[in-house]
Amino acid sequence: PSFTCAPYLLGEKPAKGEDIAWAESNAVIYANSVLGARTVKHPDFLDLCIALTGRAPRSGVYLAENRAPKVVIEIDLPTHIDDAFWPMLGWLAGQAAPDRIPLIRGLEASAPSEDDLKALCGAFGTTSAAPMLHIAGVTPEADLPVAKNATTVRIGVLDFVKLWDQFNAGPQKIDLVALGSPHFSHAECKAFAELIAGRQVHKDVTAIITLGRATLDAIRQDGTAGRLEAAGVKIVPDLCWCSISEPVFPPQAQVLMTNSGKYAHYAPGLSKRAVRFGNLAQCAASAQSGSASVERPRWLAAS
Repeated sequence: PSFTCAPYLLGEKPAKGEDIAWAESNAVIYANSVLGARTVKHPDFLDLCIALTGRAPRSGVYLAENRAPKVVIEIDLPTHIDDAFWPMLGWLAGQAAPDRIPLIRGLEASAPSEDDLKALCGAFGTTSAAPMLHIAGVTPEADLPVAKNATTVRIGVLDFVKLWDQFNAGPQKIDLVALGSPHFSHAECKAFAELIAGRQVHKDVTAIITLGRATLDAIRQDGTAGRLEAAGVKIVPDLCWCSISEPVFPPQAQVLMTNSGKYAHYAPGLSKRAVRFGNLAQCAASAQSGSASVERPRWLAAS
């Protein structure tokens, strides 16, 4: 048992062309898009039936002909982007392709990390029902022929500005920093530990990282967990923010801060709390100060 919503972070990843049977939306999208494995979004319990029988319905993106893009999304890439760009792009791309597989163009020189792509896929799954996406020059099947009747959509800087303001409608004072939707990776845990190093979480703030047990083992071994806990960060394994309720979710918290486009989308409905959104450095700063920055990031400030 791994108890993670990000099974692609485990050591043994599915391979390109491999048939698998996953249910969690961000994992399905990441597996199809980034790894090139094949799975539809299986409903809960059907995935267990597939595990027992070794068979899945021969449908959807298990079939090569159903993996072609039917929407082209042209991106006007801002300069000096940071890690907040990727979950926002995922949310906007899903909105532009709510029911069809898109091909995203304009990111060929961006070199996204695995964590960037994780954030993008997680947010894409909140606004789109499509099981995958393609990114030109990045993902392994991005050279598939575009459908003849494909439409084209352009996403520009002003779209990001509008979404930033939407994600930051909550009050400036924050009570909770919620990280790990999807589950944090080893690299993300180390990055947050470095950002908060030598400082303490504010006495009125709860900072929680959710992750899988394999990642927890890794950060225990290299000392990252100890550094996070010494700073006052709580680590919760085997559970993700989309499933967290009180009392694990602090009952007294009224405003949360997250770097996740997925949780920024779902949190108002799931937690009935106001939300602020920012990059990982802004989340670390807010954990220490108890206040969210009112400034847009550099790559949006000019707009």
